[in-house]
Amino acid sequence: MVDKRKRLIDIAIELFINHGIISVTMDELASTAGMSKKTVYQCFANKGILVEAVVDQLIGQSKNIISSNTDASDDPVQELVFQQGLFKHLIVLRYLFNDMMLKRYPRAMKAFHEFKINHLKAVIESNLSNGIAMGLYRTGLDVPATAGIYISVADFYLFNNTVRTAADIFEALQLFINGIITNDGRRVLANYNK
Repeated sequence: MVDKRKRLIDIAIELFINHGIISVTMDELASTAGMSKKTVYQCFANKGILVEAVVDQLIGQSKNIISSNTDASDDPVQELVFQQGLFKHLIVLRYLFNDMMLKRYPRAMKAFHEFKINHLKAVIESNLSNGIAMGLYRTGLDVPATAGIYISVADFYLFNNTVRTAADIFEALQLFINGIITNDGRRVLANYNK
């Protein structure tokens, strides 16, 4: 049953990305998966539970990307540059995590907002604190407020209904980084932008 659930979640993600959460039916999921409706409903009692499972899996993937970026970086500046990988992941999922879509599924929306506010913000706050301590970021930054700005920029560019390109998002991230780094931080950043 676990393998079937995993397969259904993977298929649901593809369907949701291509057609939107609202328009995909449990019948369409069953047909695409080559399973009976009964099997689908044994795995997920309703579409709301399926959407929650999809969001949980995508949040888990996002956390893994963040963790990998943090582990692979040599310093806080590089970590922020690497976090563009997270945004590449989220760009693909931007229509899934749209508030308008998820408001029909409040538990899924709450889980995603908690991920952004609790997990992602904590990672950015840690990054900012480390960058300040290393002299790569400006002293005097209000760490929680600056992390909040980072989250707001991400929200605006990733989840605003206005179509944004990946280049727009990465330019906004570069502006954010340039706004917080010191001259030493700029030298470090220049090495990563080559």
